Amino acid sequence: MTCVLLALSCAAPLAAQRASPERAIRAELHEFYRDYRTNHWPDVLDHFWVGKITARWTAPTSDRVWLDARPIPADSACALERHGELALSIAVIDDRWARVFAARRTCAGPPDELWMLRVGEAWKIARMIRGPDGVASH
Repeated sequence: MTCVLLALSCAAPLAAQRASPERAIRAELHEFYRDYRTNHWPDVLDHFWVGKITARWTAPTSDRVWLDARPIPADSACALERHGELALSIAVIDDRWARVFAARRTCAGPPDELWMLRVGEAWKIARMIRGPDGVASH
């Protein structure tokens, strides 16, 4: 019993163990784009919430932060891509919704726009708007 209590007393509080929303979103999208670029289609679907779940919460589309969110400049996005990082700009709203812009792999053209929804501790894609050469998905 003493060993268990000692181990628990050394553990970080639950709040400290959770990833920040930005880190959790970045990890989810890194995995999504990895699956997407390697054509692992069943795995790609696991990164999306189904409509029945997303319909429960309304995206904050009238919130000023949501409306003002913009992608990072293309030159910065390309610099991140050259270093193997996913170039994202993230606007987290009310701890439940996030509007994310992800640079394309070639850094050419407009970025993908993703609406991320947090349910419990999981962030997944609720809506994805590809650039002009892509298709909208929701």
